[in-house]
Amino acid sequence: EFVSPGAFVAPRSSSEQIVRRWGAIKRLFQRESPADESPFKPESELQRLPTDLLQRLTGPLDWSGALSALTEALDGWSGSGGEPRVVFVVGPPWSGHADILRAWAAARRAPCIEPPSYVDILHQNRTWLQEPQAGDSPWVMPELERCYLRHAEGLDLVRHFLEHAMRGSYGPGIIGCDSWAWAYLQHVWPAQCSSVLTLQAFDGARLTRLLRQLSVARVSTPYCFKNASNGHTVLCAEDEAYGQVSAAIVQLAVRARGNVGLALHYWRDALRSEPESSENKEEDADAGESSEDDGPTVWVASLPTSPIPPGDDTDLIAFVLHTLLLHRGLPEELLPRVLPVSRQHIMAALLRLQGLGIVEEHEQFWYIAPLAYVGASTYLRERNYLLSQFGG
Repeated sequence: EFVSPGAFVAPRSSSEQIVRRWGAIKRLFQRESPADESPFKPESELQRLPTDLLQRLTGPLDWSGALSALTEALDGWSGSGGEPRVVFVVGPPWSGHADILRAWAAARRAPCIEPPSYVDILHQNRTWLQEPQAGDSPWVMPELERCYLRHAEGLDLVRHFLEHAMRGSYGPGIIGCDSWAWAYLQHVWPAQCSSVLTLQAFDGARLTRLLRQLSVARVSTPYCFKNASNGHTVLCAEDEAYGQVSAAIVQLAVRARGNVGLALHYWRDALRSEPESSENKEEDADAGESSEDDGPTVWVASLPTSPIPPGDDTDLIAFVLHTLLLHRGLPEELLPRVLPVSRQHIMAALLRLQGLGIVEEHEQFWYIAPLAYVGASTYLRERNYLLSQFGG
């Protein structure tokens, strides 16, 4: 479901807090035996799922499934008359805004505008954009966050593009943007944008339906996912399980702040198997041959804790994290252009953060690690940095 940002409702943590407080009360007033406190399946006795099985049970996420929801949200909009010329689709990191818009454009054969190169941005090369041809569908710009740099010479191009898009020079269009870049661009180009959509947060019920669909899409024998700490069923493909939402998935939705892509990263990290079961060929076996009525089991370990950046007196760590979030990651060679420190200091900070699992690097492109996102955004919020509406 796509809604206005004001209607975005992140899953609340009240239930999680109640569970924690109740657990503290029980520990104060009850005498629990060591057996009661021990986990049902100690995580030290479990292992991560084999890569092939993990991929079959958890995705990849098909963002094209959001096309009908986006079409419904755009129902009646044509970008003509008194309607807004442009609709913005804004989402936090890993929520799929760019993939959804590319799939939407492909399904309708709509012109898709790719972002300029960083060289074009710094040289303010306005020839990168060919005006979209008028057609049956609006044009689409999936990644506005790739159209600027937080640099004295890195904002002219995006301002030019937004001005002409909002004036209707290119005809009706749909622009996707990461929520951190959106927060920044609203300050450097403060025009009123009246039509903004975002993907509604996934609560426990929505997340349960999605994870169940993923878990059965590419296997012949449905699996049952059980909590390693207490043995309770977290997710099961059986018909009688529909409509049930486990406390573990509610907690997952809260931890990911309703961000479906981020929740999937947490989910993949938590899945475990018993060592002896990893050699089974499961998919080709008949479910009735399993020793359990509900099929083969995957164990769900504790959700990983988001690593917290070091609390140094210097602002360098915060500068680096904020810059990576505002641009949804950056190439290594550009970081000295957008940060007021030397390359040596930047690299020292990046390597330190990489060692803590907070940033990741691929082909000299640096970005925040998914499982570190919550900790990084909390770190920046505590230091009063400009935040994403969905991330702070």
